[in-house]
Amino acid sequence: MSRNKTFHRGGIHPPENKLTADKVVTVAPIPETVWVPLSQHIGAPAQAVVEKGDAVKVGQLLA
Repeated sequence: MSRNKTFHRGGIHPPENKLTADKVVTVAPIPETVWVPLSQHIGAPAQAVVEKGDAVKVGQLLA
């Protein structure tokens, strides 16, 4: 008969290394250039509907 491995009761308690817990949330500046990869997984890559170097607006379809 095989024995299943189990966790100890009470769960896992890693050390509390929360370096940003007391930090203020700030707004990051908008970058001038953004790189969007069209191939991210196994399968067909997305087809771009804009050309490389085109200026795009917020919410505009890219692929």
